[in-house]
Amino acid sequence: MRVKKERFRKRYLTRMQATRMLQTDSMGFRRLCILKGIYPRAIGRSKQKASGNDKQYYLSKEIKWLVHDQVTSKAHAYEAFEKKVRAAKAQHRFADLKSLQEERKPQYKLDATIKERYPFFVDAVKDIDDAMTMICLYAFLSPEIKSESTIEFHHALSTGLHEKAKAVISDFLAYVAKTHLLSRAFISIKGYYYEVFIHGQRIIFLMPHEYASKFPEGIQQYVLVTFLEFYVELMRFIMHKLNRDWTRDEEQKDRDVEDNAEANVADFDQSHMAAFVLQEAKKKAKERNATELQRQQLASIATLMDKFVVFCSREVPQKHIRFIVEACGGRVVNDFSAEVTHFCVDRPQLLHGFQKLTTVEYVQPQYFFDCLNARMILPVNGYRMGETLPAHVSPFTVSLTNQPADNMAVEEVKRAHPRAINDYVPARVHELRRLHDPNYIVSDPNSKLQDFDEGSELSEQDAVGVLLDEDEVALSDDEVRDARKKVEWVDEHVKERPERSKLSEVKVRKQRELGLLNAPTAEGKAAQKQELAKKLAERKRSETREARAARKLRQAKTEDRATNKMKLQVARKKAARYYKMVSATVNAGKRHEKVLESKAKALEKGSAKVTDGGKTFVTGKQQRLEKKFGKEKAGQINAKNANPYKKLPVWVQ
Repeated sequence: MRVKKERFRKRYLTRMQATRMLQTDSMGFRRLCILKGIYPRAIGRSKQKASGNDKQYYLSKEIKWLVHDQVTSKAHAYEAFEKKVRAAKAQHRFADLKSLQEERKPQYKLDATIKERYPFFVDAVKDIDDAMTMICLYAFLSPEIKSESTIEFHHALSTGLHEKAKAVISDFLAYVAKTHLLSRAFISIKGYYYEVFIHGQRIIFLMPHEYASKFPEGIQQYVLVTFLEFYVELMRFIMHKLNRDWTRDEEQKDRDVEDNAEANVADFDQSHMAAFVLQEAKKKAKERNATELQRQQLASIATLMDKFVVFCSREVPQKHIRFIVEACGGRVVNDFSAEVTHFCVDRPQLLHGFQKLTTVEYVQPQYFFDCLNARMILPVNGYRMGETLPAHVSPFTVSLTNQPADNMAVEEVKRAHPRAINDYVPARVHELRRLHDPNYIVSDPNSKLQDFDEGSELSEQDAVGVLLDEDEVALSDDEVRDARKKVEWVDEHVKERPERSKLSEVKVRKQRELGLLNAPTAEGKAAQKQELAKKLAERKRSETREARAARKLRQAKTEDRATNKMKLQVARKKAARYYKMVSATVNAGKRHEKVLESKAKALEKGSAKVTDGGKTFVTGKQQRLEKKFGKEKAGQINAKNANPYKKLPVWVQ
């Protein structure tokens, strides 16, 4: 036991032990863990008894790495620097204080930390959603502390970090707009949700609405500020890499155009051909930022608003409108001129100084968001100035276009958050889908019934049912009423195979009683059935797409209902068998007790006896048989007349 405890203590450290090893307080330890990505470990409760069940445990090797980390050493250097400053102020050594203030304050860098936590660039790209959401939140708030460094513990947002956050946001939005990587956008009560694709990764982040607000009290902001500090440095690394790659690709394209660098196979010998093909393949692979469906979707969005020249009124959030329009290939101008095609306004009337022109569309901001989500230029009816806007549906919970890329995106969200998405499709979504596909059917939104088998067994049964309605077998009202009466669950006869309907069963039984089951059909009746079959086929050929889809949907529901009924019948049959088995096992003791009581009564009356020292019970019938034929002959007679299934359980018999 002592060896196990010693091994445990070497492997895990409590939070107090870790802070003592690092020679820091709880706030400094928490900041180190956030920056280095170290989290408490969940271990078994039996192991926690070594130091207590209410402790937080960390891996000792991770804490030992922090001892020699440059962030820890810089934090200790800053603590020593603060002690010198406080001592100089207390002792009134103004010359030393001036030299200390002129001396550069110790600062740490997170370059090595980011490289350690993200060995591959794709790993860093996957964390852009959390980073951008945090940065957008704090870039929207106002700073409360004037400081350019981050090595101190700030319990509120500093000016230096605030400026860096705003620079990161503008840089990121400009990159997404010029590379046309924006996919979806949605206006929520929380803010603006955006979805972009970078290096094939789906990134969704939130930008809050711009209004005056105050950070709520009672929240330890230094924890959030530490996360903000790390995310800002991470996004600066990511944006440096993305901008450098984009500049390199653009320069390479310009160079290829100038030099007319189209590959000619005849100019290469066989030895250089393989290397050239491999180089071109790598270049194309780097240009792929998404899957094939995503690339097709982004390509259609890149030129969606290429003919738009938008001017925004002063009450409109120009930053978001500019971001969407430029990402879709359009332009946003600051001065109203004759080239403006769309005037974005969010009030019932124009501002003083503007006149309404017939060549300009005066639309509300939601129009640009809906055009982006619908992947097409929507009609401006309903979006004009002063009109009641249509419903703004979230593209993250329902597929607006019913295209494979949108359906795949919604399925991914449904797998991640199954409770956030239901099967309800708003009426506005049906309108948008009809704009994409005029043949869209509301009753069959996923086109599941398009290839439904017309010659299925259910279709044949429906046709036979129509013909049997005109059959020569006539049923009375009482027979029809009894056949259509619903059977209670307890009275239903359970069978493992699906049965025909009760009405059909009554008709077949009536035909059998009248001797008409296998009788030849009369010529008139056969001609009547053939005519009915032709009418049924003609009715199917002449029905509309909506009626055909509705009929197929009813057939599919009926088949599902029959399948579920068959499964229920099988389950009931198995449950009945299991009940018989359990009841036989439970009642076996009672039956054995009754048998012993009957044997005891027989011994008291003298009609039975016990032999072989009380081990064998011999009944009166067995005694008479042994007396008449002998013991050996009586045993043979009993073995011959014995039931071979008597020893098996009752539920097996």
